[in-house]
Order: sequence, then C-alpha cells, then structure tokens
Amino acid sequence: MALEKIVLKDLPQAYRSAFNRAQEVIKNGSYEYGVELLKDILKARPGFWEAREAIREAQKQKTEHLGGFGKLIGSFSMNKFILKGKSQLKKNPLEALQCGEEALSRLYSGAGLKLVAEAAVELEAYHIAVAAAEALEELEPNSDSVLDYVANIFDKAGEATRVLKVRQKQVARHPNNLDAIAKLRAAAATASMSTTTFIDDKKGASKSQVSGSKAPNLSDLERGDRIIRSEDDIREMIRRYEEGIAAGQISMEVYRKLAELYQRVNRHQDAVDTYMKLVELQGNLDPIVDRAIEKSQVALYEAYIKQLEKDGHPQEEIDAARSEMINYRLERSQDRVRKYPNDLQMRFELACLLWDIGDVDHALEEFQHSQRNPQRKLESMVYMGRCFAAKERYDMAIEQFEGALSEMKYMDKDKMKALYYEGTTYEAMGEAEKALECFKQIYAVNVGYLDVADRINAYYDQKKENE
Repeated sequence: MALEKIVLKDLPQAYRSAFNRAQEVIKNGSYEYGVELLKDILKARPGFWEAREAIREAQKQKTEHLGGFGKLIGSFSMNKFILKGKSQLKKNPLEALQCGEEALSRLYSGAGLKLVAEAAVELEAYHIAVAAAEALEELEPNSDSVLDYVANIFDKAGEATRVLKVRQKQVARHPNNLDAIAKLRAAAATASMSTTTFIDDKKGASKSQVSGSKAPNLSDLERGDRIIRSEDDIREMIRRYEEGIAAGQISMEVYRKLAELYQRVNRHQDAVDTYMKLVELQGNLDPIVDRAIEKSQVALYEAYIKQLEKDGHPQEEIDAARSEMINYRLERSQDRVRKYPNDLQMRFELACLLWDIGDVDHALEEFQHSQRNPQRKLESMVYMGRCFAAKERYDMAIEQFEGALSEMKYMDKDKMKALYYEGTTYEAMGEAEKALECFKQIYAVNVGYLDVADRINAYYDQKKENE
C-alpha cells in the first residue's frame, strides 16, 4: 500500500482553504486548534505534504511552550498512541501513521518521530519518512543510536547521499571507531554506484556530480522530495534548475518549481518571467499561476513604492503608484471571478479587496456569495456585519455578528474580531452597556487587543461623570 505524495496545488479548494485557515490559527499561537484542523485534513488526504510539514512545526512549537508538568502529562498521553501505533505498523500502517501524528500532538518527541518514519516506510511514503528522520536528527543530533536509526531510514528511502552524510558525521565524532569507519565505507560505495563522490576528510563533506551525461539530473528535484532548510539550499536548487533548462530539460513542473524558488528568495521579476514561460508552455493561465504572478507583481510594486518614498519623490507620484497597484490587484481578482464564478474562495478574496478600497456595496454582494464556502462562512458573516454597519444598517449588522459568534467555539482572533466590531456597532447605536459586554469578553483574554482597554476606560470615565 503506497501513500502517494499530494501537494497543495493538487487539492480541492475546500482543503486549500482549510490549510490556510490552520496556518493562520497556528501563527496566532493556537497550536492545539491548528493541529486539529491539520489532522482533519490529513485524515481525508493523508498524502498531503505541506500539511505534514506544518503540523510538524506546530507540534514542535507547542512542546517548546509546555512547562515541566505539561510535558509530563503529554508524555503519558503520547505513550498510549505510540503503543497503539506500533501494534498496527504491519497490519495497518496508515493507522500507525495517524497514531504517530497523535503522539506528536501530545508531545514532540523522538518516539513519535520514529513511529511516523517507520509507518511512512511501510506505506512507501519515503518523503514523509525522510522528513521525520531529519527532524529526529535535528532533535537529538548527538545521539549515536539516533544517527544509526536515521541512516537506516535514509537507506530504506534510497537516499544514499543522505546516508553518506550521516556516516561522515559519525566518523567525525568517533574517528577511531572501526565500526563507524566500516559503515562510512559501505555508504560511500553505495553512493558511488549512482554518482561520482569525492570525500573531503577534513570537512567530512561530500561533493557529487552526475555521471554519464552532461545535462544535470533534475529527477530528485522534480519529485519534490528534497527538504529545504536554508536560503543556500534554495539557491543551490535554483542553480540546478537553471542549468537543467539551459541543457534543454524543460517541463511545466520545472518552470513551476523554479518560479516558486525565485519567489522564496525575492527574485520576483525572474519569478514573473518564469511563470509566463509556464503559461506559454501549458497554453492557458490557470488560477494558481495567476495568483502566483500577482503575488510577485505586487511585491515589485511595493518595492518600487518603497524606493520612491526613500528617494523623496512627491506624494502625488507615490499615491499614483499605490493606486496603480490596487487597480492591478482588483483587475486580476475580478478576472478570476469572471472565469470561475463558482469558486467561492476567489469571491472571498475579491470581497476583501473591495472592502479594503471602500467599495462597501460590491464587497457586501461578494461576501454574500462567499459565505456559502464553509471555510469562509464565519469570516464572511463578520465582514457582512461590518458592511451593514458602514451603511448604518445596525440591526442587520448585529444579526450577522450574533450569527457568526454562535458558531465560534474558541476565543481566537476571529472571535475577538467579531466581538470587537459587534461592540463598536452597539456603540454607534448608543447601546453602551451591550458594547461594554463585548469589549469585556475580549479584555478578559487579551488586554492589548486594538483599543479595547481605552474603550472600557472611556465607558467607566463617562459613568463617573454621570454619577
């Protein structure tokens, strides 16, 4: 039973939206809720790669924030899933993989990472196994047993170069250990079967070049299995892709990945140029590429505006450039909605843009469409409430806020936002007591949220004056 790798662009819109939502939640510190959202996605799409990367980082951050007692409780809960997962490794490796994720959700640990790696090997999901092994090495870099384990996982995944690097690290730690030296020699021999490898004894590093062809080998890059750790990794991958294209190794996937890498190092003009070559090759402009091009174009606009400000250009010129950027974004968003009128995520994006530029009526119309998207329903309702409030339809605004709040279980940033704007709407209606109740709920969990503290103080100051 092989578990095929799935990337974000291959998912239905609902799952992409859910993934983005989970990332926002995690970014705001709600690790448990974010991990739960990601686990729900993985239950439906267990091969979704980016979700596993995101969940791993969230699990790590959550554990870092636990105190001693929290870690103790987490270890008890974790062990239950470790034992269950090990019992399912051969019979049901997918369930074992899910147990590994559950264990890591309780406590980010070597035991959980090992279970994930072993289950992934059983599922032939080697990209997951490699990522888990790398995370394990990062967690326990000075453990000889861990390094042996990691090398074994890399070997099962067919990652000869990674095995070699681990063995080099072991010899560097124990230069007189005959067993470590023997393992290094075996790893070097295996690696040399596919590449010509030069081992630098002083640095313990290796350099490899593809043999048998002048054209660079992009197969490992196109599989997307490589784990990117730093900007140096990205630049190296860019170099290899550029060499491959120059040698005639052209495909839609090569152009797509190269453009994405350009964006990651802020080479936005190169990204736009490469995406345009992709469009030419595939014969159409799909919405994912369209958004990606827009992202880089907006980055170029922002850099240009920043330079104008730095050089002291007249404000009129700066405002004109900013207006041009907004018009460009609006044009692209409207065009996508025209082409894909049933894509409710696109309608939500257009609605937000219309709201930002003050086009309340058209924003309201688009939010009324986007609320049919389960992933954007509550956000759309809050925005609709704000639209009605801006139009001074206060009773209709309160209905939207109350409807959204009734479905918000957790006091996260979305619930605080809904309460805040419900409170400001009550203030506009002259309902100071009801406004205060909204603000107090926010104040109880986040005293620094926007100007809530000032509004509460103003209420009590006014009350004293009236007494």
